[in-house]
Formats: sequence, structure tokens, C-alpha cells
Amino acid sequence: MSYISHVQQLLALQNQAVHSLHRCAVVLEGSRQWQWQVLQLLGQSHVYERAILLGEESLDYCESLSFKQARQKIGQESDLIIADFNATFDANGFTAIAGTLKGGGLLVILPKVSPCLASDLWLEDACQSLHFIKETSTDSAELDSHSDIQHGHVSRFTDQLQAIDAVQKVLSGHRKRPLVITADRGRGKSAALGKAAARILLRSPKKIVVTAPSTQAVKTLFEHASNDLGLQAQRNFLLESDNGGSMRFVSPDELLREEITCDLLLVDEAAAIPLPMLEAIVEHYHRVCFATTVHGYEGCGRGFSIKFEAWLNIHRPGWSGIKLTEPIRWSSGDPVEAWLFDTFLLDAEVESFSSSSVTATDLLKLDMSKLDFSKGLKDSTQLRKAFALLINAHYQTSPNDLFQLLDDPNISLYQVIEQSHLVGVVLCVAEGALNIDQMEEIKLGRRRPAGHLVPISVTSYTGDNEPSLLRSLRVMRIAVHPQLQGQGIGSWMLSQLSLLHKNDTDYLSTSFGITDELFHFWQQNAFDAVRLGSKQDKASGCFSAVMVKCLANDMQWKGNAQALLYSNLLDTITDVHQNLPTELVLPILNNCTQVNESLNDGLYSLVSNYTFGGSNFESTRVLVKQLLLEKQPLNSHSNQVRLLTDLCLKKLTWAQTCKQYGFSGRKQAEAEYRLAIQQCLLTRN
Repeated sequence: MSYISHVQQLLALQNQAVHSLHRCAVVLEGSRQWQWQVLQLLGQSHVYERAILLGEESLDYCESLSFKQARQKIGQESDLIIADFNATFDANGFTAIAGTLKGGGLLVILPKVSPCLASDLWLEDACQSLHFIKETSTDSAELDSHSDIQHGHVSRFTDQLQAIDAVQKVLSGHRKRPLVITADRGRGKSAALGKAAARILLRSPKKIVVTAPSTQAVKTLFEHASNDLGLQAQRNFLLESDNGGSMRFVSPDELLREEITCDLLLVDEAAAIPLPMLEAIVEHYHRVCFATTVHGYEGCGRGFSIKFEAWLNIHRPGWSGIKLTEPIRWSSGDPVEAWLFDTFLLDAEVESFSSSSVTATDLLKLDMSKLDFSKGLKDSTQLRKAFALLINAHYQTSPNDLFQLLDDPNISLYQVIEQSHLVGVVLCVAEGALNIDQMEEIKLGRRRPAGHLVPISVTSYTGDNEPSLLRSLRVMRIAVHPQLQGQGIGSWMLSQLSLLHKNDTDYLSTSFGITDELFHFWQQNAFDAVRLGSKQDKASGCFSAVMVKCLANDMQWKGNAQALLYSNLLDTITDVHQNLPTELVLPILNNCTQVNESLNDGLYSLVSNYTFGGSNFESTRVLVKQLLLEKQPLNSHSNQVRLLTDLCLKKLTWAQTCKQYGFSGRKQAEAEYRLAIQQCLLTRN
């Protein structure tokens, strides 16, 4: 067949897509020369408003981008995307830009010439369900007649309009009745928030605050608001209406750290914000709308929805929810969306157990095994189930994680089965065993070998070679079926991991944003803290922590790292780590190997005298600090221990303390402080 007839096939497929308001994906299978000739002629045969070429080549009528750069186009629209799978592939970028392709648009795929990686074979297999136009074809492709095509309808904004009205009602209705909006990508969720904000600001001079994991996440929201307000896009994510109203971005941690005054709070991509922060936001702000993506390249909000909505049922029973189901850029039943969901496991669903089969799990009946990806490619059922658990437990599990899992030989995925049901998974990566010649460069910060997050982090922190020379296995993700949590399965998986790797691994490790719940989970499983990051995550407000478990006898480097952490935290808790949750300070310090001397009788009496009105705060604070650091069973969650920690370790001022605890002034604060010391002394005795 001639090039022209192949182009005609492409245009016929696109014509069908235009009539149905669906997108069409087609694979061009043939020589590179033939592919590019067909694409050149396609551009001459049809005028595209916005054509994008993903890869390393170029076409006159296309904007050329790498797959990774494709994420920059979120919120825009395109009518032709050409994806050259021979270029360096980025699954997040590809799935993100596919969301910009509007109904009637064409996705043209150039398959990899020599697929060799597991992810290449995964994509090759996935493409078999798409339209193919082959260089060797001698017959015209069978095309559907227009009479069989389900025409797209125009009422695509009904869901969005309902969401806009619901957001406005949060402001005008009763307080403490939050709104939760959930949607798949392409449903106009962020646009609805922006348009609702614009309508509010056009009507009255309200103060609206927007928060999200990053400013990038609210770009679309601000663009729609500024367009509807007739304002030019302003820097720093701040819009000011002519009547004195405003809308501005505030990060989640600042939202809770400062007293932000606003009439309405909009939280976009809420599932990427830790649940405790969302709960605190609900407690502090009484007119708030939450929105999140259920299936998307950014991550998944399903696990979030279950947990957060259960909490709202108890604490805000008047909350309401809206789910946006109707796509904005294409019609329902779009084949490209279905293909993307299936190929990149965006809609991988956790297996639901019947009530009769969900019982207290007998740990002795569990079976843990490593998932074989060679089988996973032939029969992806088990991989899909495992990935669904990861998505449910970890919001930021993305398509790139799937491809890394398939391709990286250092990454392993363990599954736990009970009676043929998948109940848990552990995702691990082998690290360490680095060359001694690399150590000096690593310690001086001149070299950072790819991967090896924990070994390099600890070696850089302590100056000790051992963590990088030894063999390590880092637990990247751990997930238990939501219907079976709280039964010890997670701890059982970690103990099994230790047994499986006792002969080929020197230590297990993990790195995570530290919270009280997570720290105690890892500590209960014999992991000890060896490093605390110095910067808070912008979205969660958490500091990163590194915890390790030696599989042989405790190693000297671990004790040295803990002693260094102990000394550093005592120094940095007054500045760098002052925002570390107070209830975590003593547990982390007590987890370290440092042993503190107890107060002698004379100093004990001095502290005791202070509680009854003797001595003074300044003279005894260091003694109370020493009292706190003794190895003793103090409840770090009690308000009394928190108060002592804030005043003696974090060294908050009296003014800061009064503000935090609601005291009327220093007199009341110091009286409570004395009572707290008395209680601490009683516990000591």
C-alpha cells in the first residue's frame, strides 16, 4: 500500500473518534522510515490545533517533548499525540499528557524496535488491544461505520456545575460541614474549585485560601479562577479581586503552624496529605472543601477516601460528598482511558473479601513468597492484585513505580497469601555493598551512586564507611489488606523478611516521613532510629527518618549513629527540629543507645523544692531536662510530659507555651509546669 492509503486509515480512525467524542489510539508497525513518512504526510493532510511529539525526533507541525517533560502540559489540551516508545520512557509523563488529549483526538504509538526490558514487553503486550496500521498490510483496515458509533453528548458539565454549587454552599451553609469531592483525572475537579472560587469573589470580598501538596497541583485551579475573574495570572499564586476579595496558596504545614484567617479553605489533591494533618485542618477550619483524584498518574485516593470518610462520619457527621464521573474532554466509555487504566494499573482494585471469609487471621497459616515477574508478564493477575494493595496504602504509588518494579533487578516484591487471598505485600530494594574506593568521594559529597538511599545517607551523616560497605535491604513500601489491618500481619511480614535474608543481608532499613504511629510501628519491629532529616516535607510537614535493624549482632556503626543522633537532636530540638511533634521527642531520644545518669539526692531535692515554690525555673530547667532523659516509662502523649518537653528540651518561650496550651499567662503556665514535674517525680519513684 502507498503511504497515502496508510494516512487515510489514520484519518478514517480519527473521523470516527470525532463523531463519538472518544479518543483513538493506533500503533504504526513498520520500518522507521515508513513511520516518519506516514507522520509527515499526516501533518500535510490534516491541520492539528495542538500536536505533540514525545521522543527524541521532530516533526514540523508538532511540539517536541521528552516523556518526562510531558508532565508540564497538565491542564492543557491537544488533538494529536505521537509517542515514540524507542525514546527514554517515563510512565508518569505519558499517562499525564494522555489526559490532555481531547475527544476526537488521535494517539499514535511507535512501538519499540527491539523490546528487551520487562517493561518493554509489558507495553508491547498492552498495545495488542489497540488499532494497528502495518507497513506490510495490503488491505484497508476494517473501520466501524458511523451508524454504529455512539455519539458523544453535550451535557458534559452537569457534574462540574453541581460541584461548583456545592462548594458555594459550604460558604453559605452551616459551619463544620465539610465537602469531599472525588474524581478520576479529566473530570474537571480542579476547574470546579477554581470556578466556584471565582463566583464567590465576584459576589463578595471573601478571603479564600487554597492548599495542596505543591503549587503545581493547584495551577489549573488558579488558571480557571483568574480566567473567570478576568484577571491575568499573578505570581506567587495570589489573586485579588476588584472588590477586595482574595485567593492565595498556603502550604499545609503553614496552615497548621500559623493562624490563617479565611472565609473558605479549598484543599486540592487531599489524599497526598497525611490523614492526621487533614483531621487537624478540619478541627481548625470550619468551612473547608477537600478534593482528590481517585485514579491518576499522581497517585490514588481510594485508601484515603475510606479512612478519611470514616473519620468524618464520627467527627463531622454533617459532611457531604460528590463524585465527578462525567469526563470533560471526552465522552464516557472512552477506549483510550480504559486502555491507560488497564496498562498502567491506574484502576487496580483491592480484592474485596466477603464478610464470612474475613476472620482473625492465623499468622501460622500465612505464606510469604517473592513474586516472579517472568510469570507476572504472562499472567498479570497477581501483579495487579499486589499493585492494588500498594496503591491503596500509599497515595504516591504511580505508573513509574510499576515500571521500576518490572525493570530494576535490585527491587523485589513479596506477597503474603492466606487461603488463596492476597493479604499483604512488601516492596524492597537491595542497597549497599559499595566499593571502598567510592567512600571518600561519597563522604565529601562529590559522588552519589544511583540508588543506595540509606547507606549513602548514613555514611554521609556519620562519616562511617560500614553502612555503605555492608549489604542492606530497604523496605520501600509495606501494605496490608484494609479489611485485615491491626492483626499483626505487617509485623509478621517484617519478621519473615528478616528470616529470609539473614544469610545474604547485613541489615534491613527504611526511610519515611516520621509520625508517631509509624515510628512506634517500626520500633516495635526492632528497628532503631539512626538519622533524622533536617528539613520538613512541604506537603506533610514531616521530617524524614532512617531506621535500621541489624540481622546479625548489633554493629558498632549503628551504635555510633544512634549516639550521634542523640547528641544532635538535643542540640537541634531548639531550632532545626523545634517543629518535630512533641510526643516524638522523648521516644526518639530513648530509642538511642545513650545512657543518662540519674539525679542524685541533692539535685532531686532541689527539683522537688521548686515544685513547692522554692528555687526558680532558670536554675532547675537543666535538672528537669535530665529527669526527662532518664530511662523511665513516661507517657510522651500526656499533656504534662509534652509541657515539660516543650519548655525544657525545645526551650519554647513562656509566650509560645501560653499560645500552644491556651494558658492565660506565665503564672498559670508555671503552675501547670510545677504540677507536671511533681507527676514526673511520682512516676520516677
